[in-house]
Amino acid sequence: MNIIITIFRVPIFVFLIILNTSFHGTLVSICAPIKFSFSNLIWKKFWERLSYWIAGGFIITNNFLLKLFFKIEWDIEGLENLSQNETYLVICNHLSLLDIPVAQGIFFKQIPFLRFFIKQELLWVPFLGQALWALEYPIMKRYSKEKLKKHPEFRGKDLHTAMRSCKKLKGKPVSILNYPEGTRFTKTKKNRNKSIFNHLLHPRAGGIHTVLNSLGDQLNALLDVTLVYPGHSSPKLNDFLLGRVKKIVVRIKIFKLGFDGTPSIETIRSKTGSAEVRSFLNELWREKDLLISKIQN
Repeated sequence: MNIIITIFRVPIFVFLIILNTSFHGTLVSICAPIKFSFSNLIWKKFWERLSYWIAGGFIITNNFLLKLFFKIEWDIEGLENLSQNETYLVICNHLSLLDIPVAQGIFFKQIPFLRFFIKQELLWVPFLGQALWALEYPIMKRYSKEKLKKHPEFRGKDLHTAMRSCKKLKGKPVSILNYPEGTRFTKTKKNRNKSIFNHLLHPRAGGIHTVLNSLGDQLNALLDVTLVYPGHSSPKLNDFLLGRVKKIVVRIKIFKLGFDGTPSIETIRSKTGSAEVRSFLNELWREKDLLISKIQN
């Protein structure tokens, strides 16, 4: 019986997700050129709000489809004392393709619309690129190791691109999601990178330091998110579609800059700022690794 349900459920669910993405992505992409064609600030804000309203419809529909097609137990702690009128940097461990829909779902209407760094190449993807541009997702331009060897002058330019993107968001409530590990966790990657953690890869400080440096003056808090899929170290998309992901655990901790071991904005912008952020992240990752072990057991 379960096999028959899965046979029908998977293609219908995938089709509806694609339809939802295409529909809302197209609407947002249509708003983009209209928004930027106006010089009047009031009209610009109108089309900007309309874009976010449409994007909100995308998230609401995704959440509805997840509840309709899959029986997942949610265990979430730490959503109290958050606001849609403040600015947050959200950092999280990275395990699966599910991570972003999970984050979008739990933080919807809790904090400002969640954005994350995108590769510059995505801007050229029809509809999707225009939609991301309209929603002002911060851009990270990546250079391959081969290109950096040939052109060492490009080293560090990816962070400068990210900083310029972040500065465009100044003056308005925003939430930026960053995965410090840079890639999804797998046991193979853990062994290859010689990670000292049981459930995590080593965190990278560059992107975090860039956001803190750019938006630190208006940043209300740093949200540390620990994400666990009990019974899975890093679930694949097939695990989810076949109903093997039974439970999702989310733990959220709020950090204020300058308190509880978090570097102050003055420290972040000093010569040792990057090293201080790296030290903070390493300690945070040690605590996160222990927490994940407790939840998995």
